[in-house]
Amino acid sequence: MDSEDFLEHQFEANRAHLRAVAYRILGSTQDVDDALQDAWLHLSASDTDQIENITGWLTTVVARICLNTLRSRQRRRAGSIDDSPTDVDRFVEPSAMTPEEQAVVADSVGLALLVVLEMLTPAERISFVLHDMFSFSFEEIGQILGKSTDACRQLASRGRRRVRTADDPSAHPQRQREVVDAFLDASRKGDFQTLLALLSPDVELVADAAAVAIGAPARKDGPFDVATRFSGGTQSARTALLDGLAGLVWAQGRTPKVVFDFTVVAGKVTRIEMIGDEDVLSEIDIAYLRREKGE
Repeated sequence: MDSEDFLEHQFEANRAHLRAVAYRILGSTQDVDDALQDAWLHLSASDTDQIENITGWLTTVVARICLNTLRSRQRRRAGSIDDSPTDVDRFVEPSAMTPEEQAVVADSVGLALLVVLEMLTPAERISFVLHDMFSFSFEEIGQILGKSTDACRQLASRGRRRVRTADDPSAHPQRQREVVDAFLDASRKGDFQTLLALLSPDVELVADAAAVAIGAPARKDGPFDVATRFSGGTQSARTALLDGLAGLVWAQGRTPKVVFDFTVVAGKVTRIEMIGDEDVLSEIDIAYLRREKGE
């Protein structure tokens, strides 16, 4: 078997796995086919003598190609002003796959999940899919994204929570905004009882290392401790959409330093995550909802 035949054999042996990875990330059979073609070109042009784990190497290559595709989609949507079909319209079950390939992608992949994944940022989607569906370590994901291990852990966590709450009717963006607005107002006024009423009995407040470094508590559990932490505070915070859902932002000048990422279920705040890691902040689309006095 010559070198080219050997490479083709190795690629074909991994095709079903690679297609499963790409399909879960991209959700479009056309983009999946393009990703696998690009991966083959990468492999055929590489020095395979330096590759110890061909499956791991190919999976990493496919993930990076998928990341570029997701970011390209994001740029196209940001610049689009017409009503042309989006990639969501091209979500179809992989009828072009062999039965073996269909079996690989069947578990945990369906149209509903793909639509939910479309709401995630590219880095959240890569982190969530590779970690939760393919057991990649956050260190490995960090090498693909060019981000820290902790940042990838947070990105996967954000993606996971958005997937879990996507089917909850009470998690509608407008309802989320109403709860966050009420929370901010009660916090600024020091209205302890209203804060308690807005918090779930099992509410948790968590902060990443960057937020802790500038004064945030690493963790608070339960409505009393969380309400105590916020009562009379957040005077400098502003309401904003964080990837389309209402939250709070504390900024210095025009630079966000900490975002308060809220999870709202059945009209109650179940989790507040304080994020100060620049790698994570850079992936969050922040749109301020109202201007404060003096701005």
